[in-house]
Amino acid sequence: MSRQPDSHASYTIAAGVLHWAAAILALSLLAIVLLVYVWARPVLTAGEQPPRPIPPQPRLQPDPATDIAAERALQRSRLDAYQWIDPAHTVARIPITRAMALVAAGQGAPASAASAEQPR
Repeated sequence: MSRQPDSHASYTIAAGVLHWAAAILALSLLAIVLLVYVWARPVLTAGEQPPRPIPPQPRLQPDPATDIAAERALQRSRLDAYQWIDPAHTVARIPITRAMALVAAGQGAPASAASAEQPR
């Protein structure tokens, strides 16, 4: 019996062509990365932030940094000071550190927590 040549397409791959294609893709990728690095380097290494654009009118907050600093100072003073809450002087605000110490010592548990612990 004589052997007939294969009638289907060959699946052999030319290794040289495959290596050249892989090298071209790798060099292209490297070139793209280098171009992006060169393009973005001045932006990434800038020492100062670019100035923010001024918002359009009406500018209700001319200096937001000062406003937030004042608000935080007000909140801090409320957390660190003694103050009467009501005009009858029956409820007072105490500093947060003192309140935490009282709760940790078991002397200043909130009324709702104290009533929940008592058996009925």
